[in-house]
Amino acid sequence: MQLQINEKNEIIAWVRVGSIDGVDLVEFDEAKLPDDFFKKFKSTLYLLKDGEVIENPDYVAPSDTPPVNSTNSVQEAINKLGEATAKIADDDNQIKSALNKLGLAVADLQQTKEVK
Repeated sequence: MQLQINEKNEIIAWVRVGSIDGVDLVEFDEAKLPDDFFKKFKSTLYLLKDGEVIENPDYVAPSDTPPVNSTNSVQEAINKLGEATAKIADDDNQIKSALNKLGLAVADLQQTKEVK
């Protein structure tokens, strides 16, 4: 069996047969693995220390959810689009109001002209 380890000696991958293209692997005797290695394996959960595979005391499981208070770039873009849409809607309402007033003014002018 072969192990891929990072600069902290954390085991990030393993292969029983073959290799991983472009990756340096360390030979290891599979019989020396902890009994639950294959069942529990996650990248960086185990360390190669002094020729033994041990659980990493500093292991932190990766979070599947982003922090609640963080705003990512997609959300920022959505917010900006919402603001632009609101401004366009407001401008549209102002234009409609101005056109309505202009129409009333034209109607008044036509009525005044007909009265004379």
